[in-house]
Amino acid sequence: MLLKRSFFFISILLAYINYAQIERGTILPYTNVNIQQFYDNNYLNIEKVRQLTNFLTDANIQTYKGDTLPKRKKAFIRHIKHLSEKIEYDYFNSTAHNTDQEEILSELLLFKHSLIHKTKNKAHPKVRLSEKIKMVFNTFTSKQRLKVRIPSYTSPTDSIVESPYWHLPVSTQPLHKQFAYLARQKKIKHQKNIVVIFKSLSLSGSAPKVNTYDLDLDNEWSLKWGDEIHTDIVGSRIFAALGYDVDHPYFYEKEKLTLIFDDFSEVHNKQELQTAIKDIYNIDLLPFIYQHGTVTPAMAVDNPNLPPFIGKQFVQFIKCAIEARPDRVKRIGSFVPELNTERKELRAALLAHQFIGNWDTRKENTLLTTVHNGNYQYQVSAVFSDLGTSLGVYNNYLPPDFKVGLVNQLPWEAVKKKGQKISFTNKVNAVLSPYKEATYEDLLWMAKRIAQLNEQDLKMIIKKAHWPTPIATLYFHKLASRRASILNAFNLTDPHPIVFDKAITIIKKEKTIVKNGVLLSDYKPRKNPESFYRKKGRLRNYGH
Repeated sequence: MLLKRSFFFISILLAYINYAQIERGTILPYTNVNIQQFYDNNYLNIEKVRQLTNFLTDANIQTYKGDTLPKRKKAFIRHIKHLSEKIEYDYFNSTAHNTDQEEILSELLLFKHSLIHKTKNKAHPKVRLSEKIKMVFNTFTSKQRLKVRIPSYTSPTDSIVESPYWHLPVSTQPLHKQFAYLARQKKIKHQKNIVVIFKSLSLSGSAPKVNTYDLDLDNEWSLKWGDEIHTDIVGSRIFAALGYDVDHPYFYEKEKLTLIFDDFSEVHNKQELQTAIKDIYNIDLLPFIYQHGTVTPAMAVDNPNLPPFIGKQFVQFIKCAIEARPDRVKRIGSFVPELNTERKELRAALLAHQFIGNWDTRKENTLLTTVHNGNYQYQVSAVFSDLGTSLGVYNNYLPPDFKVGLVNQLPWEAVKKKGQKISFTNKVNAVLSPYKEATYEDLLWMAKRIAQLNEQDLKMIIKKAHWPTPIATLYFHKLASRRASILNAFNLTDPHPIVFDKAITIIKKEKTIVKNGVLLSDYKPRKNPESFYRKKGRLRNYGH
């Protein structure tokens, strides 16, 4: 018995040492009142802690308030166990209430709320009428409600502790490369030519997409079409450059991405895919399809990834985007419980959303993730997801509809200084608690981050979106102008002045494409079926 106890305590001690070696940023979004439930007389109530960890890890606990809990992945369970081992160690050593314990309990509580959020979303994937009404209300009122008063005195705002919610960009790399740096940390393998295998239809969101496998059958990709295939690329890279973790979308044009249907596919060919997308999203996929048919030996000669699929049906697209779902990153639910108003970096994100003109700021587009760093080491990271509903959004209410990526709809200014208040030009469909509580000092801190973006950063980020040249040029001038409006509103000296022209005119082959900063008509609609000009958008989910 003594030998068993000794072995147990040695195991716990090794786990603690192992845990302590993990680089961790502060979490602590919860008040002492919330944490106190896990203590009796300043010492851990281990039964209550175990109730929490069991909820997160026990496969026999299958429902929450009548809704089915999603399957807890093995990596997620290991992460929770690593956290709980430190608590168990402190309990057996009668260690009193301390900050380290609070950090771990806060992280466990955050996982609990995130898992509950995911459970509700899985049970009710369609946006309810009450939620749509709330989105309409917020869209109409958000600009008025989110005005921020300028104080007579501001304290220094440069210092902030790194956390799962924000990371100091790597100083040895340009800001436009921060996105790629994050991707490497997650072992995301982006290729110029890629083959993906159809996995399943998607029923979430409003943008048409399907779920696919990488050829290794471990990592997954979400394949998307429509108006977000450029905007998501830019929005995610700008947020990454500002220090936030993000999803990882990549743009592909014709012949660069091949979608294969194997014997296990839910749909088996181009026609069935087109029919399914129409049924789910009420969007015709045909304008995005470049070619389809059966994989031939000749195609396999040109693409070394295709030989195993000779004889299988395939589709290639005029343009599309894929978003990485790496196996080492487990997505849970939202990371914005109400008490996260205490996080400066989350309050400051309001200005980042305004910079890119993001409309869909609902908490469903914030994701708590657990990332496996190898050797059974894990970290928690907060991801700003689905940033594609930006860069020019048009809302129509009768019939209910919206469209993104409309360059004429993106104002030249992101913020304005009116008297003693900062006001925004962008509407949002959700006013989350951190954004309600955002202060001038929070936004000033973010404005200084935005000031670090230079001309090269903006140009390289826009290049990744693969907009046609006139559209990309107009977006560059607008983003440079929006950046300048932010710096002017916060009285910041521009460390990297960028020249822009609000009256820019672009002429190609004796045809005026842009005049006085306005796109005059649809640009090459056959090559660009998503359209940068037409306002008719999507009806599905947010619309009906």
